[in-house]
Amino acid sequence: MTSGEVQVRELRSRTWYRWIAATLVAVVVVAGWVAATQPENRVWVAVGLPLLGLWFTYLGWRSASFDPTTGVVATIRCRVRREIQLVPGTEVALVPNGAGGLLLALRPPDGRRRTYLLVLALSDYVEASQPPELLTALADTLVRFCGEPAEDVAKRLREQAAHVARGGTAATSPLAPMVTRGALGAAKAGGAGAVGGHLD
Repeated sequence: MTSGEVQVRELRSRTWYRWIAATLVAVVVVAGWVAATQPENRVWVAVGLPLLGLWFTYLGWRSASFDPTTGVVATIRCRVRREIQLVPGTEVALVPNGAGGLLLALRPPDGRRRTYLLVLALSDYVEASQPPELLTALADTLVRFCGEPAEDVAKRLREQAAHVARGGTAATSPLAPMVTRGALGAAKAGGAGAVGGHLD
């Protein structure tokens, strides 16, 4: 990350980390029991356990940032960096991921894929908003490089920033009504990982 970039932090809590740790321990215990009592299934344990470990690594090993001076937005997933340049005509929207997360979705005029930044998380495992200074800087950056079409989203981000700066909670924030839970949110066992999912 260069010195001009603003890091967009993952919205996680101690409960999220405890859920991950408990899930890993449970999986290892069950896998050990299966390997010890069901020799015919040992091959599946040998294959499945590393794959599950890779999935958890993929789920947690990511970061995002934006540069207010250049308009470059970067996402990093397992050390693979992907950048987009904010320009006039960039599609800018706030979209729920259906699992308790609200994402800022960005797609340049010539791009096929969206880039996502997590703005708000409301789940059984975490209730958190990005800090006000980050939300304000993000709003300013969107307007500076994307122009008038980004004004509505920027306004919503600034309202969120003002609410958080006054000590307001994530659950009562202006953006909270946009969050949806859906089927993924209903499946509590997957809620912790799902909130930050759908980012790529």
